Amino acid sequence: MDLNRYHFTFDPRKKGLRKILGDLEADIMEAMWARGESTVRDIHERLAAADRELAYTTLMTVMSRLADKGLLEKRKDGAAYVYMPAASKEEFTRRTVGTVLSELLDDFTVPAMSQFVDLVGEQDEAAIEALAKAIEEKRRRADSDV
Repeated sequence: MDLNRYHFTFDPRKKGLRKILGDLEADIMEAMWARGESTVRDIHERLAAADRELAYTTLMTVMSRLADKGLLEKRKDGAAYVYMPAASKEEFTRRTVGTVLSELLDDFTVPAMSQFVDLVGEQDEAAIEALAKAIEEKRRRADSDV
């Protein structure tokens, strides 16, 4: 999955995937990660069972666009396309968070790091230790590269 192909808008006021995906895109991706390989009909039935009524053609269009953006892959199977997630939810989340943080650090290095440290400091001791360990590991790797 190449996130460089996917342009997203980050909205911190929304929850979960909706921070970076539209509501329908988020619902589709959640269904795809839960089911794996699926046709538009499979996802249409799944969303309808969850009281999400929408036109089949709308779903077909959005899934095709998710494939164009690189979030889904598709292959022809008879008359239908079978879609599958281009990456696991965990990988998608990791890459997206990395992209957001990278962009913040590119434009706002010192304030972004300062705010991040402040926020981690408000977490439990385990989060602080995990950050300290990650920094120490990064230093060790940098020293061994020299």
